Order: sequence, then C-alpha cells, then structure tokens
Amino acid sequence: MFFAYMIAAMLLVYAYRRWVPIHGLKLMKCSELTQAKKDHPNLKVLDVRDVSEYTACHLKESVNISLGRLPFVWDKELSTEDEVIIVTPNRSEGLLAARKLKKVGFKSLFYLTDDCHSCTSSR
Repeated sequence: MFFAYMIAAMLLVYAYRRWVPIHGLKLMKCSELTQAKKDHPNLKVLDVRDVSEYTACHLKESVNISLGRLPFVWDKELSTEDEVIIVTPNRSEGLLAARKLKKVGFKSLFYLTDDCHSCTSSR
C-alpha cells in the first residue's frame, strides 16, 4: 500500500511540474512579438526545441538551447536580467523551460503561444 501512495505522489508531482502554470509567466502571440522587441531592448528569444527541429524552422534572432541542456548552458547566452521569450510548439516543454529559468533567477519570462510557421510568416 505504501508503494501505491508513493507512485501516486510521484505522478502528481510529475503532472504538477508539466501542466500547472508558472507565476509571472506571460503569454504572447506572434502579433505582439514585433512591438515587444521595440519596447524591451534586452529581449531574447529562446527556442528550446532539439537542433533538428530548430534548423527546420526557427525565428532568425532566436537562440537555440534544447530543454535538456538548458540548466547547464543557459548562462552562455542569457543573463538573469534579460527578458526571455520561450519558443516551442509543445506547451509542457515551454512550462518546464520557464520553471528551470525561474529557478535560477529569471524574473521576466514570456511564452510564445503560436507555432514557428505562423511566426516566420508574420516577421
């Protein structure tokens, strides 16, 4: 019975970390991206997809750090003072990336809700 409770607790923690929104994470659409770049000069676009997906379609000014490498190499491209827009078509990956960045001290995080194809066509 103890193991059943442990497994249930682990599943709840997994679901929480994957789907519960992050406090302070703002949602952004592609139509707002151009204006946001003008308003915030230190805005960085972070694409957390794998390299193969990134090379197939990406925003020209984005930085690619895959989700698995993010905790280890974020400081080479980003600063905690930067305002970061997270780009990935998978919502749960975007939330995980936001959690990892919040954990190391990022305060201004955005999640781009539209997919890559709609953004590249609206640039």
